[in-house]
Amino acid sequence: MSNYDLIVVGAGPAGSTAAKYAALGGAKTLLIEKRKEVGAPVQCGEFLPSLDELNGLIPGALNLDDLLDVKGRFIARKTNKVIVFSPKGKKYEFDFKGTVIERRVFDRSLADDAVSSGVELMTETRFRGFSGSNKRISTNKGTFEGNVIIGADGPVSGVAKSAGFNGKKDLARCVQYEIAGDFEPVIEMYSGSVAPGGYAWVIPKKESANVGLGVQRRFCKEPLKNVLDRFVEKIGIEGDIISYTAGLVPCSGPLKKTVKDNVMLAGDAAGHVMASNGGGIPIAMICGRIAGEVAAGHINSGTPLDEYEKRWRSQVGKTLNDSLKNKKLADTLFRSDALLEAAMDKLGMEGMEKVVRCRPLT
Repeated sequence: MSNYDLIVVGAGPAGSTAAKYAALGGAKTLLIEKRKEVGAPVQCGEFLPSLDELNGLIPGALNLDDLLDVKGRFIARKTNKVIVFSPKGKKYEFDFKGTVIERRVFDRSLADDAVSSGVELMTETRFRGFSGSNKRISTNKGTFEGNVIIGADGPVSGVAKSAGFNGKKDLARCVQYEIAGDFEPVIEMYSGSVAPGGYAWVIPKKESANVGLGVQRRFCKEPLKNVLDRFVEKIGIEGDIISYTAGLVPCSGPLKKTVKDNVMLAGDAAGHVMASNGGGIPIAMICGRIAGEVAAGHINSGTPLDEYEKRWRSQVGKTLNDSLKNKKLADTLFRSDALLEAAMDKLGMEGMEKVVRCRPLT
């Protein structure tokens, strides 16, 4: 049986970032990933706000320039605006700079950076549970022991379940086509019955766009692909479908507790997602970095793991809470297009911009 200071489960943005910073801090780190290829399949709209926008969205976050340096090979498209469409088609348009990334390349690079920092990466390695204690994990490739475990294994987290974390996450269902065509450098968001209990999007890439939607199960019972097909037909996109993906996104805010004994949770596993729009990559990486640094501090000098909880709440807690408040308000309006239309009209341009930027409405 192999022994490590830290074992990270899941090589997404949170897990790879956590592993990297732990290794840089001197911790012997193992990163395991269930898939054969890190970053595949892509289950993401692939949009990242610019650094300037992120500093406004997450004002408590530290050193974002070092963390979210999006290099040229990751970039599929630069965008400059967001347009939100009401149920009746009224436009709310804002300047909002961002980057559409090639998520597969981006995730792979984060994992490569972790390996370059001294992390041992094992793919096609599935977490099966703890074996005897929370310091020993069982996988399809054997048993491994780590003084600290970080669960960054997605919205349906095996680590969280096995470690006995309390708190149920509401999960939005998401589906997406990549469709060939020439699209304007604008992010489009559509509300109302086109995406019951959520929203639909068009996110442009180089010679295609990610066209998808996310909904809450309680507002939409029918097969989601049918809803997506209707949306594509409604807005008149006629290009060839390149790919189809589906996934789950936490939409009920962060768990009340993300540290238990020697186990920490980060990313989707912890609910580190902006509930009102499903955005999670920057938050996941911020929390991943904190988790890795705290893990290394714990190994080297006995830093309490609860310090992780304090630090991530200090940096991103307000942003997540404001986003959750806006989502709960939106939930009260999803009963009908007429109600949602009236609310958006009352909010006006200024209020809708606050919604897009996850700022409190009151």
